[in-house]
Amino acid sequence: MSEESLNITPHNHSNGEVHTHSHASGTPDTASRHAHEHSHSHTHSPAEMRKIVNRLSRSIGHLEAVKRMIENGQDCSDVLIQLAAVKAEINNAGKALLKEHLEHCIVEAVEEQDKESIEKVNKAIDQFIR
Repeated sequence: MSEESLNITPHNHSNGEVHTHSHASGTPDTASRHAHEHSHSHTHSPAEMRKIVNRLSRSIGHLEAVKRMIENGQDCSDVLIQLAAVKAEINNAGKALLKEHLEHCIVEAVEEQDKESIEKVNKAIDQFIR
């Protein structure tokens, strides 16, 4: 593939990281290969990603508090209840991330016929809901 047939696109992450993706363009033949040569771009809502990061930060703090409960010899029943709450918080963060991914990245992957990205999210869903 020649350099003329590549389209270099900047890609911004919510954490400020920037990198580029190379995308084939041009003839129908290269456009057809394009869908199979790369992963989709990640165009997430920075506000939604910040909410997810904040949820995880709260869960980390909660888990640290549970650890201190054990270190301080608190009742195991109380610790188990708090562990269940942390699990629920983490599951909710995962659901929010999945929703964000489906609404943005997977819609784009379907439009681009990026079967690899769709298969990858299906595998991730299977692992997440175990």
